[in-house]
Amino acid sequence: MQLNRIFITFWCLFALAVCQARPASANSISITDLGVDNAAGQVSVGFSIVVNDMGPLMEALKNGGDYEVRCTSRLYYRRAGFWNSFLSEAGYTCVISSKPIARECLVVDDRGTHTFPFQSLQDQLNRFWSQVSIPMGSWDMIKRGSAYRVVMTFKVTRTNMPAWVSKPLFFVSWDLVPEVVYEFDFDF
Repeated sequence: MQLNRIFITFWCLFALAVCQARPASANSISITDLGVDNAAGQVSVGFSIVVNDMGPLMEALKNGGDYEVRCTSRLYYRRAGFWNSFLSEAGYTCVISSKPIARECLVVDDRGTHTFPFQSLQDQLNRFWSQVSIPMGSWDMIKRGSAYRVVMTFKVTRTNMPAWVSKPLFFVSWDLVPEVVYEFDFDF
């Protein structure tokens, strides 16, 4: 009986401690400069990822977290009075891993692997993510005199959460930045 009380008390305190770990606000890391371009005959969605507040990300990285930055972009043909017509979808993924002992961060995306020191991490990440581009397909799908919409979802999720913690605490969000949706309309 005494062992059960200790066990229940331990798990209640553990759940309370985990629930108090709050995700970063959507403003700490955000998308800016969203636009569409014709890059070598391809529809290309360009944007910048900006780290506005380094505190939540730095705290998460110092605690040994691995995070995935995921941007998914969808291109739609806008129709008046009807549902928009889906044209294409593409994404950008970047993995951020920390090396707390070396006081550096490892950033991996389709452009390669880069190592940034903790002391200048915000400037380095803002420079690294200043011009990200997602190819969406051939420019031939864009017709002159038509309206289009780009819908981009953005989130930063922890990837190295052990299953023995995440499964029992399924109601806790492990996202550093919860999913944010950006919309951009353009006419051609």
